[in-house]
Amino acid sequence: NLLCSAAPTAFALAGEGFRSVDSFYEALKLPEGSAERQACASAPVQEAKRLTRRIHQSTFTYRGRSVAVGSPEHEAIVAAAVSAKVSQNPEVQVALRNTGTAKLVFPLTYSAQPGPVARVTPVALMIERWKLLR
Repeated sequence: NLLCSAAPTAFALAGEGFRSVDSFYEALKLPEGSAERQACASAPVQEAKRLTRRIHQSTFTYRGRSVAVGSPEHEAIVAAAVSAKVSQNPEVQVALRNTGTAKLVFPLTYSAQPGPVARVTPVALMIERWKLLR
């Protein structure tokens, strides 16, 4: 499914390349400009998660700013990643158009409190779909 956050639909955001939205999300946990962050950014999602599995922090640095995990700013960064994924991948645009007017959901949530990717991705995709269809 090309709309899945784990789908290998490469995109660039703020001068960095990412393999998927999930790889982007995991890479945020690592120091900006580091080789580790770049390795995580280009890794398949399971490898990206392995690289960050011991990192549990309440903030991360993005474009030189400290951002609180789960904050509206964090969610806006995830939404920007989803938007970049859609705009840079024509096959994702086709898949998104093909959803018509269906409500999009993030079905794989293993927690009572879904994280930023699960909260933001469906809404961001519906906004991108609206942009494509108008």
